[in-house]
Amino acid sequence: MKFPILFLWISLIFLGTFPLRSKEPNQSSSPENRVESILPTTPESGSPWGENSERLDTIPVLNLVDEKNSQKRWQDANKEYSSAIESFESVKKNIDKRREDSKKEIYYEDRYEWQKQIRKENKEKEFQKLLFDLRSQTVARLVKAMNLLDKIENPKVKESAPYLDLKSGIYREYIKHQEAYKNYLQVIDFAQRYMELSPKNEAEAEPHRLLALSYEKMEQTAIKSKNQELYYEFKELKKKHLLRFAEIHYGRDSKEYATIEEKVGRDF
Repeated sequence: MKFPILFLWISLIFLGTFPLRSKEPNQSSSPENRVESILPTTPESGSPWGENSERLDTIPVLNLVDEKNSQKRWQDANKEYSSAIESFESVKKNIDKRREDSKKEIYYEDRYEWQKQIRKENKEKEFQKLLFDLRSQTVARLVKAMNLLDKIENPKVKESAPYLDLKSGIYREYIKHQEAYKNYLQVIDFAQRYMELSPKNEAEAEPHRLLALSYEKMEQTAIKSKNQELYYEFKELKKKHLLRFAEIHYGRDSKEYATIEEKVGRDF
């Protein structure tokens, strides 16, 4: 059943409004029982979720009534999508190089260790600010690409592979940046939208990994805010996507799946 995102937003606004009436959930979660320690930290090798973002060629002829309009809108959306990817990869590479170069710099005026540490921290803040601004620009381009694609109204075009592939690519990149921002609500929302686009997307392991991680973060937020109803709802959704990830990534007959299934059964 689709998780009610609107309910999620409304509920989170009032997370601290209603205190727990019954026994509070156990707030002590050992590190080995957290999703981060159970799941891989990166997407599968060869996954479209990896560092090499998927590029798309020009849309083929669809032989539909509004061929010209649909093709123009698809091309405009693809242009924004491609620009977002290329610009981010190019500028990030430059930021990473500058960060590495800064480690080799020597400042003779920094005589004490605390001076060196302060300079190092200030430099890192500069790089983090540059990366944050770059992500913001990239997200703005991806949102523009989404809006351009949404202008296509022909149902047959919206069911076509080029349309779904482009929309999937845009969502993937958007989700990656929202995860980097630790914006778990957006990760949840768009990971679900991504899986709803096609059975192929739902059968990928990565969106389920991201959902399991994000629901665990929201579960922890619900604990801190003493909202028992949301705590249990997030917990069940976390377990659901954790199991689905294990099924896709490891296979139901694997030892890894059995281990994760056992942890889920223990209501971790």
